[in-house]
Amino acid sequence: MAIDWNKERQNGFVLLALLAWLIGASPHLMGWALSGSPPDALVWNLTHYHVSYQEFGFLRRGLIGSVMAPLFAVLPDGGVAEYGVMLGLDLLLCMALAVAASRLFLPLADAAPGQRFLAAAVLIAPVGMMQMGYDMARLDHVNFVLTGLAVASILKGRAWLAALLMTTAMLVHEAVLFYGVPVVVALALRRSMTDAATIALPVLAATIALMLWGGAEIDLATALPPEANLAASVWTREIMEPARGFPPSHYLIAAYAALVPLLLLHRHYRLNTAAPDLLLFAPGATLALFALGVDYGRWSHCLFFSVLLVLAAAPMLGRRRGADLSPLPVKIAIAPWLFPLGPIGIALLYPFIPWIV
Repeated sequence: MAIDWNKERQNGFVLLALLAWLIGASPHLMGWALSGSPPDALVWNLTHYHVSYQEFGFLRRGLIGSVMAPLFAVLPDGGVAEYGVMLGLDLLLCMALAVAASRLFLPLADAAPGQRFLAAAVLIAPVGMMQMGYDMARLDHVNFVLTGLAVASILKGRAWLAALLMTTAMLVHEAVLFYGVPVVVALALRRSMTDAATIALPVLAATIALMLWGGAEIDLATALPPEANLAASVWTREIMEPARGFPPSHYLIAAYAALVPLLLLHRHYRLNTAAPDLLLFAPGATLALFALGVDYGRWSHCLFFSVLLVLAAAPMLGRRRGADLSPLPVKIAIAPWLFPLGPIGIALLYPFIPWIV
């Protein structure tokens, strides 16, 4: 039987994506192996799996903990089993995203110009799969999958399902309001105002509920297990942590990392000779996160995902998924962004650079 090399290429992409995830995760896993205790990044994310509606009432970011509560109730607090569940779930989510990316950007036929570049960016750019490994078990990864499913639902005319998915995503983590909801609503608006309202109104109601009742009146650090309470302060502060001062170079790098995905989106429109519309500007809503929180690398990652959502929907809108990257100035502009410097990081940008240089 002849080998289908196009299909094998997609399978190879998924394997490389998981390898990139593992490279990003390596400092956490190695640190854990050497010290015998999980690193702070994992303890921080595990905290969210311990905050449930059953124990604390309605709190923001409490949905995942509520789903996991019955399972975690029979596992030792902060033990290897809990981390195994959390990391196993993250790996499955990232695998699903890698499979989706392979089908979107490595088509079996009729690849658009620049489309394979976008596949390469997912693999090696700091805001791609390496970042998902470095920031593994983040609730954002749950919402990436939920938002992708919501986009598919809208394209199939199921606004009610998209509304359910995006409202659920708001209860998982409210940052999706900036990088996911605008794209989904913009897509729905292309179909009808009714579809857009069907999605926007429940999400707005969830947002208001989170603002009014999503905080905690008690110090969760004393109520959560000591092995999993590092992020307890999240529920006693404002919904988003205000930005703090960084060196000027940090702001410049963060601006560059954020603007390149928007340039790619612009070049996508140029390839398709498409007039500017709401979808061109919807991913830009992610820029608000840079003013509301300090996780600049993470926001750059979310912005790239938001742009990929628009590109993923392109064929259903009569467009090609690629981007016109042929002009030399464009290639020069995006080259540093694509350079494999490890993950983009979170509040500290390019954490692998000290190892590389």
